[in-house]
Amino acid sequence: MPIIDEGRKSNNGVPMSFHCLRQHLTAPENSHTAQLHYHEYTELLYGRSGAAQVLIGSRRYELPAGSMIIVHTNEPHAVICAEGECRFDVVKFLPHILQSGEGSWAEYSYMLLLMEEMPGKKIFFPPEEMRATDIPALFSNILNEWESHYFGFELGLRADVTRIFLYILRCWREQHGSLFRRIELGGQVTLIRRALSYVREHFPEISGSEAAAACGVSSSYFSRMFKRIMKQSFSDYVNQVRLKEAERLLLLTDDTVTDIAQTAGFSTASYFIRQFREFYGVTPHQYRQRQREVAVSLPIFRPVLLE
Repeated sequence: MPIIDEGRKSNNGVPMSFHCLRQHLTAPENSHTAQLHYHEYTELLYGRSGAAQVLIGSRRYELPAGSMIIVHTNEPHAVICAEGECRFDVVKFLPHILQSGEGSWAEYSYMLLLMEEMPGKKIFFPPEEMRATDIPALFSNILNEWESHYFGFELGLRADVTRIFLYILRCWREQHGSLFRRIELGGQVTLIRRALSYVREHFPEISGSEAAAACGVSSSYFSRMFKRIMKQSFSDYVNQVRLKEAERLLLLTDDTVTDIAQTAGFSTASYFIRQFREFYGVTPHQYRQRQREVAVSLPIFRPVLLE
């Protein structure tokens, strides 16, 4: 079954930076087939009642009432209700809304952290953690602003989404404290920003020396600085980005493993298969087959938008 690219929502032909809705899923006897989809929005899910299940790539999460999950840009995902009913809020936003017009280095770094590959980055926030925050009230405010479209509602949406992201960002900093110090490293932020941007644009064919040249520093300095700040070598980081792209292509296309290896930047298909199996525990073919079987077997039910 193909995975749907939902694209960006528009209003009178104008692409929107936000899209919000309240959803109500039920589990009738006659279920429909799960449909994985993806989009360029970052998506926040907040459980209101029942217990939805969220499938993100190869992982499945419970979304009980009072919990929050973040789905990153272009990650294939689906939400189902296994039994009974469940209700949850959906808030989608483009990462660039987190930047002010001036776009300071620090703000750019914060936005970069939202999009950056980081092993083990926390995406599920349980109810007991949410109860001690203003997150539930912020979701209510966001949905009210979206539905009312009061004058200046876009500013309200941006303010409340930014506050939620600030909470997430600080949780990530506690989780990856040493890695996040790069935000406080003054001019070194610029180097890392350039390096990560360069990787995103050139990861299929890139070397440490090319990245160093793009950043305007020597290869040896670049290598030392990258490892000190990112806590991994540049080559390991690039390999991680390539594997993530390969995972996306396995889910979203019917390209052969050989073609995917080439597109993602691996020197040979055999090397790609070895790296993929080491990272995911299965071969690319097994991963694709398993995910498609899961997508077909999962029940999903037509959402009813609340009035």
